Amino acid sequence: MEMIRDGGLWRHTEIDDATQVGAARRQVALACADAGVADELTGKALIVAVELATNLHKHARRGALFVKAASANTIDLVSVDHGPGMDLQQCFVDGFSTSHTHGTGLGAVRRLSAAFDAYTDPSGSVVFARVGVVPAGLEYGSLAVAIRGESVSGDQWALRADEGGWTLVMADGLGHGPQAHEASAFVGPIADIDTSPSLQLQRANDLSRGTRGSAAAALRCRTAQAALDYASVGNLHCVVQRREQAQVLPGQNGTVGGAFPAMKQQQVAVEPRGLVVVHTDGLSGRWSLDRYPGLRIRHPQVVCGVLFRDCNRHRDDATVVAIRS
Repeated sequence: MEMIRDGGLWRHTEIDDATQVGAARRQVALACADAGVADELTGKALIVAVELATNLHKHARRGALFVKAASANTIDLVSVDHGPGMDLQQCFVDGFSTSHTHGTGLGAVRRLSAAFDAYTDPSGSVVFARVGVVPAGLEYGSLAVAIRGESVSGDQWALRADEGGWTLVMADGLGHGPQAHEASAFVGPIADIDTSPSLQLQRANDLSRGTRGSAAAALRCRTAQAALDYASVGNLHCVVQRREQAQVLPGQNGTVGGAFPAMKQQQVAVEPRGLVVVHTDGLSGRWSLDRYPGLRIRHPQVVCGVLFRDCNRHRDDATVVAIRS
């Protein structure tokens, strides 16, 4: 299996008037340019961005378009809105429209996408489109944005997947802004260390001394053993979602880079095709996928979109990652 490495922030544009459709297109162009995406693939991503943003402007309440180029070959776009919901099957039929246009938007988006999924309910809709290459072997999603007014986030995350499974490290630097970003900067190097989660966080603690400190979690899923090893310090929220119930994984009190505890590592079982969800306290932890019929089996990127829509506190950096185990 090809090595997967991912992490970082998403660009996003709130679509509250017609001019923001062009703004969303520019954000996608910038994301593609920064990642070195080829012109032909960039062109497809721009078409998808305009179709999704136009759909938000014409049909939705409080919509936003998110974009992240995970590599030069993969661009992810996520449309999130707060209602009124839609009939997805009808919306994919060319010619169907509720606003007397040609009605080719979502059908065109799906045709241009290497991966596509969506979820809708009366609270709103989330539409996910991946343009370019679909990485083999691991299905995952994320959304991560800095608090309004900041260009960097105190939340940082890094995902590494290989033939044996996957490793996720997430940290939430205390506060927000550049100093919080500095406190959580260890996530990339720590995710690449092939050792246990508890030792990863001990190493993170060593690297973080002199910073303001952070909450952090490290997880290693070993696919063949259907086991998840886990260690956490502070108030990150980690959930293993099974068919019958969800298990919240408790963290230890303390601060990475500060009052660091004697680390205790846990191991829990994971089900085939189950979900693991990890997020910072920029999102409320008072959620249950039982409230969303059918969401558990949707693409993890759609799960992230729904949780981000309904649980974002809007007063801190916010990050959520979902992985299909």
